[in-house]
Amino acid sequence: MKKYILNILVASGLMLSLWSCEDFLDTKPSNVIVAETAMLTLYDAGIVANGLYENMKWFDYYGTQMQLFGDQRGDNIQPRTMSVGWPQIYTLGYEAEANSYFSTWERCYQTIMRCNTLLGNIDKLQVTSTADIAKKNDYKGQAYAVRALVYHDLVRVYGYPYMKDNGASLGAVLITEITSPTNSKKPRSTVAETYAQALSDLENALPLLSKAKNTYHFNYWAAKLLQARIYLYKGDWNNAYTAAKEVIDQSPYSMVSNAGYVDYWKQAGANETVLELFVSNEARIDSDGGYASMWHNLWHGAPSSGATLIPTVAWINLIKSEPGDVRATFVRTDSQYDISKAWLSKFPGNGGTNFRLNNPRLMRITEAYLIAAEGALKGTAGVAAASTYLNAVRKRANPSVTDVVATDDLIQIERRKEFIGEGHRFFDQMRLGKSITRADGDGHNFAVSAGCPETITWNYFKVVLPISHTERQLYPELQQNPGYTQ
Repeated sequence: MKKYILNILVASGLMLSLWSCEDFLDTKPSNVIVAETAMLTLYDAGIVANGLYENMKWFDYYGTQMQLFGDQRGDNIQPRTMSVGWPQIYTLGYEAEANSYFSTWERCYQTIMRCNTLLGNIDKLQVTSTADIAKKNDYKGQAYAVRALVYHDLVRVYGYPYMKDNGASLGAVLITEITSPTNSKKPRSTVAETYAQALSDLENALPLLSKAKNTYHFNYWAAKLLQARIYLYKGDWNNAYTAAKEVIDQSPYSMVSNAGYVDYWKQAGANETVLELFVSNEARIDSDGGYASMWHNLWHGAPSSGATLIPTVAWINLIKSEPGDVRATFVRTDSQYDISKAWLSKFPGNGGTNFRLNNPRLMRITEAYLIAAEGALKGTAGVAAASTYLNAVRKRANPSVTDVVATDDLIQIERRKEFIGEGHRFFDQMRLGKSITRADGDGHNFAVSAGCPETITWNYFKVVLPISHTERQLYPELQQNPGYTQ
């Protein structure tokens, strides 16, 4: 693995750059004085805070792979053929000793190092006015919140679900300081310790963050919704409910109407979105689509053109099971008689004009409703509260449906319908100890014939990614996940 260094350059404005050496722990540059003195003003700190989000847009993080790890390893989306659309993710066909084609671990630590550099330097800034103090605190809070998100993502992808063994399995390497090359390398902490770090970071972030809308950056409400999500994954139902309810009741966000739902996906910074990553023609970071790759591969313009990823027949049947669901309009087919040739048109691009430029939506207010429903049902708030939140989402999608009494199955079905393409399904099933079944006869399904078990549970060792051979060669302290060749 490469080692990444944060080097803040001041010239014709400021930019935050990552320079490569040997491994991700080696983050202090040889020109240390430059890195430690470049953040001289509050304006500089704002530029550094903007840079926290840059690496998150790339294809190996929220540009593509986090969504694929959540949907394509589940039962929502699959490659159209064996030769396109990241089939190794779909079939769980990754081998630790073969190569290191997943660089998500590396990309996450780049982001963590940026957070650590900001946190390690920002308190040196001397500000006096109330407005400047609030701004400085907000930048600091963003760094804590981004780091919490990244640690939770690392443990979702590389660690077993918390509720499988109460967090005893291997998690992330916890680094909270600017680390010099001479420091001793740390082994991986446990999943429980990684959750504790993420929640601690959020506790630090929340009192610092602004409550004003800040769609492309963490604010108080995005951090609170992330807190609700992490509590949900941990099985801390009451805290998940409380955090999600606060976002619903007090934040400036609201669910878009049924009539506006389809157009919502064309809009940047819409009121339903609590946090998204901003992409534009001017902000391209990859000539091959980069962060837009996931949605490029789901898109098609004319019949039989474009997309290499398609919705599964199982998801199409589910979304069409209640006539009138607005989300069923995302299913487009060459032939009304053959749903195995269907495509997904959920992500038409910013403004509906450029399918390659979709802002990744990391958190929506709808998620708060469904977290509140699950937290209420499984905690002390009760089934009546759970039903209220669940039915709000169901009726937004389909005003003709009648109210239901909430059950866990109904909540998970609604999450599956609502979040297709947003990277939740596989993680939802695994965190609850449920299974994913992908029958060989489901449309173009070839996972089983490619050697993947038809039914996947959290006991299958490949539900977590391996630490790559390359990473472990350069950093032997990284323990391999069980089941993979050491």
